[in-house]
Amino acid sequence: MSINVGIVGLGFMGQMHARCYQALPGVNLVACADGQEERRANFERDFGCVPYASYAELLYHTALDVVDVCLPTPLHREAVVQGLGAGKHVMCEKPIALTLEDADAMLAVAERSGTYFMVGHVIRFWPEYVALKRILDGGELGRVLFAEARRLSPSPAWSWQNWLLQADKSGGAVIDLHIHDLDFLRWVMGDPTSVFATGFRSGKGWGTIATSLTFPGGAGAVATGSLDLAPGYPFTMGLVVSCERGTLLLDSARTPSLVVMRGEAAPEAVELPAAPVAKAEGLGNVSDLGGYFNEIAYFIECIRTGSAPETVTPRDAREALRLCLAARESAESGKPVTF
Repeated sequence: MSINVGIVGLGFMGQMHARCYQALPGVNLVACADGQEERRANFERDFGCVPYASYAELLYHTALDVVDVCLPTPLHREAVVQGLGAGKHVMCEKPIALTLEDADAMLAVAERSGTYFMVGHVIRFWPEYVALKRILDGGELGRVLFAEARRLSPSPAWSWQNWLLQADKSGGAVIDLHIHDLDFLRWVMGDPTSVFATGFRSGKGWGTIATSLTFPGGAGAVATGSLDLAPGYPFTMGLVVSCERGTLLLDSARTPSLVVMRGEAAPEAVELPAAPVAKAEGLGNVSDLGGYFNEIAYFIECIRTGSAPETVTPRDAREALRLCLAARESAESGKPVTF
């Protein structure tokens, strides 16, 4: 079964997604759309797809099965609704939206569309996080007692017209960055009962945020995210999970990047899922694409098998946004938000 894909939004993330589709057998990147002529020309040259100046034109491309939305967040609702309304399967970069109103509108259309809609919460497909989730689900370490997550980055300077640095467009560090860890903590620990957040507000809105979460049964977690670090600071992500019978440590700056510690034994490296054998032109093996390849390969497989995505559902994306909005509300009010 051959699947034809069109991408709208040809910036950094659009390029990453394009490389993923390029590496998948039986998937054809046939169309692309962007308001910038230079980007369209580069995609036509690099991927052999038909360029369009508007998304509306792309939707009329012959035999298009999937549209992949890599536009700035405020444009997600309209693009997703139009794509689903045109009978296409829709992949959309995270976050789903900036408001629950927009998210709910997208979910409502998706539920009656007859096609599949998935939001790219890539951490649920990142090898280290996948392996960590597998261990927790296996139960060998017992119940999760506490978790600490962090995601630290210099200010992103590569976005179109610097939209990522404009809080009204990106949501700042709370919604664009912090959402990764709040989503993952919810995935492995369940729905929290309350959040309390503090942070630092800069010209980018809440550029740094630290959120404390409580969960049923007494478990707790803390997550920290920042887009305010110096230009030379290396992007890092990490997670510590303390369980009844051991501790998991994930640190992108360490080798091995994921270890498990049990009692007095030395830390043991955790075997990560094997990278698929495939090539992405200009990037070498698809392992260079990290979880992006895995999430897109998963979405394509869901379409091929006629199975609605379960690893991340539209409802999961909506709930991740809800947690981010609650964290921002708490930071602004100085009070916890309870659910």
